[in-house]
Amino acid sequence: MQNTVCSVVLIAGFLGAGKTTLLAHILSWPGNQSGTVVLVNEFGTVGIDGELLHGLDVPVVEMANGCICCSLKVGFRRSLEDILVRFRPNRLLIEASGVSDPRDILAILNEAHFGQRFNLAKTVTVVDADFWDVARENPEGLVYNQIKAADLILLNKVDLQPAELVTEFIFEIQEVSPSSSIMPTYRCRIDPDALWGVQEQIEHRIESLFTMYMEEGYGGCREPHQGASNARELGYVTFSFEASAPFSEACFSRFMASVPAQLYRIKGYVFFGGRWAFVNHVGGKTEWAYSGPKDRSRLAFVGWQVDEKALLARLKDCLVE
Repeated sequence: MQNTVCSVVLIAGFLGAGKTTLLAHILSWPGNQSGTVVLVNEFGTVGIDGELLHGLDVPVVEMANGCICCSLKVGFRRSLEDILVRFRPNRLLIEASGVSDPRDILAILNEAHFGQRFNLAKTVTVVDADFWDVARENPEGLVYNQIKAADLILLNKVDLQPAELVTEFIFEIQEVSPSSSIMPTYRCRIDPDALWGVQEQIEHRIESLFTMYMEEGYGGCREPHQGASNARELGYVTFSFEASAPFSEACFSRFMASVPAQLYRIKGYVFFGGRWAFVNHVGGKTEWAYSGPKDRSRLAFVGWQVDEKALLARLKDCLVE
């Protein structure tokens, strides 16, 4: 019987950054979770993270009392084999220990034996904004290695920092790993397209992006900084743009190539006259997909203290009247 290639998302980050909360959030998304398995590795003898995830409708496999990168490489390989045999998953979510270097885990996943059976979809590193002041003083340290291995970096717990420092942290982390996408998050919230890209389920409603960031009181990791009760008070900005006239493709491409780092989410449908496209922009990286006709171009934006009026004016200048 032919083996199904399993898509893997690796979640890394230092102790307490919010990896388990992110994982639980991913598993709470609407949709079919059948075929999904979670592998949790903890640095300790008691599997607290795995216990927190039990009750969700997915199998959870735990590895405790060590980290994959150190003493448990053999155990990690055995766990991967066991998961393939027992569950035959089409998706595997791995939560690495906070003291793991993701590069060691990626090396095992890329071994010839596993490389044909696993396809690495994305490596996500969660960075604790409340800890970055300490971590940035050690550029040779583990947190830097976790950042450099990431496709997507979540600067989490921004509710515990002044807004001006969050902007500073975003640029510093981008300098550490220019090829990574970076998003400031609080309460570990991202939308599915930020993780999976445009390859899956691109028909999510545009409004859902706004709802996720602007709703109040939706539980999570920590209480908001200085009494802030929602995303807007923390510095997040959301806005939209709609137009019936087509865009100049060259002008729109220049706009996308020059958006500031603080404008980290752009999502929606764009009409170029001869064709429609779906754009999914996450933390400096943009994906495109062809789309069927819509009634008009519709774009949703999420950013951190960006100039909404100036950006909308630039977009309007790209319309072909």
